[in-house]
Amino acid sequence: MNRGERALDDVLYPALWITGGVFLGGVLLWNALGQPSLPACWFYTRWHIYCPGCGGTRAFIALLSGRMLDSLWFHPAVLVGAVSAAAYLVSQTLWRLKGRRGWVFRWSDRWLWGMLGLMGLHCVVHNLLWFIWGIPL
Repeated sequence: MNRGERALDDVLYPALWITGGVFLGGVLLWNALGQPSLPACWFYTRWHIYCPGCGGTRAFIALLSGRMLDSLWFHPAVLVGAVSAAAYLVSQTLWRLKGRRGWVFRWSDRWLWGMLGLMGLHCVVHNLLWFIWGIPL
């Protein structure tokens, strides 16, 4: 582990806890407002093709409802990202509680590139399903 990785983890760890709290607050507010409908994807409504983010909101709602397979179908990056963030936070928390000793997940740019690749693959697959076989998201 080099000093740059440690410094990045020292910033990313609390930032992810704060982000999780903001998401939790947003979910609670959304539920308190009676789960209002959200606008359709601007990209899809204009050009009738799926953008790399299409399905993300539905995947997030499915994940919150406990429908993991639906979440994976609507947008795999949501479930993979949630599991990755949870694993990162758990390992970092345990590592910090043990006096910064032992094994721990570290941030790597490969995580970001992997998620971007997954989003691109999702976009290509869903557009092929839509254009070739007429299977909508």
